[in-house]
Amino acid sequence: MEKLLHWSILQQSGDKEGLKKLGEPDQDALNKLFGGPDETALMKESIAVATNPKVEEKDKVIALENFEMLIENLDNANNIGNLGLWPDIVGLLKDDVPDKLRILVAGIIGTAVQNNPKSQEDFDKTSNGLESLIKIAESDKNKDLKLKALYAISSFIRNYKPGYERFEKLKGWNLIKFDTKDPKYDLRILSLVSSVLSNGLDDTLEKQFKNIKLIHYLASVLNLDSNTNLVDKSLNIISELHRLKYEFTAEETYEVDRGIQVVEGLSDKLNIDDLNGAKEATKKK
Repeated sequence: MEKLLHWSILQQSGDKEGLKKLGEPDQDALNKLFGGPDETALMKESIAVATNPKVEEKDKVIALENFEMLIENLDNANNIGNLGLWPDIVGLLKDDVPDKLRILVAGIIGTAVQNNPKSQEDFDKTSNGLESLIKIAESDKNKDLKLKALYAISSFIRNYKPGYERFEKLKGWNLIKFDTKDPKYDLRILSLVSSVLSNGLDDTLEKQFKNIKLIHYLASVLNLDSNTNLVDKSLNIISELHRLKYEFTAEETYEVDRGIQVVEGLSDKLNIDDLNGAKEATKKK
């Protein structure tokens, strides 16, 4: 299997000389690689390559890319915990690891835990996993890495109350700040807000949303009418807040209503259910 992984790396990097020296892999092993029962072995080998200090960065990148493709399969994602790979994966988020690898690792975490209760639970048991992601999202200077970390955090806490409770204890709320100059970043923050809401709404949470002026920001997105993805996400959150019985103030209702009037002309490009749900939030009681 180690030779097979080495062959895969050389194949993807286009190293014809290396392939010639290594020779063709065993056909039975190759069939297993692309078809089934030995995928767990390949997962282990991929992480072994990624964590080996003697392996070049470009080969580690290929190993992690292979790993992420494998865990798009739900059973393989669940096997991360069964194989005891989470600690090694989280270890690759450390500051001394090259950013290119950390970006891939954050993406792997997000893919593995997304809509996957078992992987959420297994990741939750891993020491410093969420802490590492929050630290990156809060302070790292690499914007691509921050975006991937936010994606992983959102995936982890969505519909997973224990994950949200840890997020809250670790002051993850400090991440919810908007940068109106960067739509990609704000979209990730809105996805994080949506993941928070997936666990329900209570008085404390409602107060926090009012403190950060969430509705004011969402309404400003609608009024700008400049980014369809942001508009759609904002309408989705307003609609969800209404469904969860959020108490809109008169000012918030007015701002949302003005914003909806601006974006109604885009109705053919927007999620009509979310648009209608947001409209419901502005109706007088």
